[in-house]
Amino acid sequence: MAQKFAQGKGGGVPPFKEGQKIDLRIAHWSLWGPRRSGMYETVRELISAENRIEGVLAGMCAVPSAGTSQREKNAHFQGGFVDTQHPEMRTQDWGWGYKFADIHVIHFSFDLKLGRLKPKVFMAHGTPEAVIESALREPGSGKRSLLSGAEWIDKFEATIVTSQRAKQFWEVFDSSGKKMHIVNKGIDLEWWQRSGTKADLPGKPSVLYGEVWRGIKHPARLFYAVNELYERNKEVRLNPWSLGPSRQFWEEFVIQAGFQDFLGANRIPGVQEYPEHYYSRGDVLVSPVQAGDLSRVAQEALACGCPVVSWDTDPFGENYPYKAAKGFDIIDLAQKIEETYEEILDDPENVIKKCRGIAEKYFDINKEAESIVQILRKVVSEQ
Repeated sequence: MAQKFAQGKGGGVPPFKEGQKIDLRIAHWSLWGPRRSGMYETVRELISAENRIEGVLAGMCAVPSAGTSQREKNAHFQGGFVDTQHPEMRTQDWGWGYKFADIHVIHFSFDLKLGRLKPKVFMAHGTPEAVIESALREPGSGKRSLLSGAEWIDKFEATIVTSQRAKQFWEVFDSSGKKMHIVNKGIDLEWWQRSGTKADLPGKPSVLYGEVWRGIKHPARLFYAVNELYERNKEVRLNPWSLGPSRQFWEEFVIQAGFQDFLGANRIPGVQEYPEHYYSRGDVLVSPVQAGDLSRVAQEALACGCPVVSWDTDPFGENYPYKAAKGFDIIDLAQKIEETYEEILDDPENVIKKCRGIAEKYFDINKEAESIVQILRKVVSEQ
């Protein structure tokens, strides 16, 4: 059962850690967003993996987002928020973090009191383009993810990134040249598995798109690629979800372009609580991240045995798709989707096995947690 770590002697050792000598207490400061935030899900899975390591106790202190009322902020300070889908995750009160944590990992934001404490480590999420676009889109609105991150990198004891490209972007803000660390980007492979229960989706093939519809990975080119397929195969269907931003624009775009004929649903759904049902039914998922970054959606799909097609724009070979289409080439994207479907028709079990094998080789959250704990222990020992 989920529980708060009691403010008692020893820093609140919960039953699942009883009998262990705790030598590293980690406070993760993160946005609270079950089923709404990829960052939250990543942090939640990381905390669970860290707690499987001998001697480590990790907890989440939830940080309220902008516009949160004082009453809601007080609730976050007190902790006790429970993820109903993952009840082992329960937020800790901020007092536990201030009093007992050996090190603080900042994922989202933090308060002035914590700003006066050390050691702190910044874990950079998202792609460089997303950070820049956020700053440019609403200047003066308080969106300071780029400038705040730059400041944290220079002032904190270490920064953790999950790709060579992220390191290339963020390391210029490290004046010491010694604080940047790279770890592999993982997910919980025990949770993300092929499901016997599948979404009731049309399409032969059923083409999936499940990213948040942002500028760095929106599906405009995917619509055109599926339209190419539809010209010669009237059974193909595009089954997208997660449409939140700019819904009115995308719905009008689909209608005016005549793309509604190959859509699996008349009204595109928003974020899905159990996307594994999509991954387990779909024939191919397209992850059109422009600069080739590895998306969480692509990782989840591959772990569930669903082949992923991405652009070949990954400069460091860290994406690991089932197939890569020529960058922004609509015709080649359509061909890669078609080729993938033909391979599924020939030997579906082999495709599923290959996709799962990619996930097991590259996406294990336990390996990421071990790397991060090693970094954090080193930082603590140097203080």
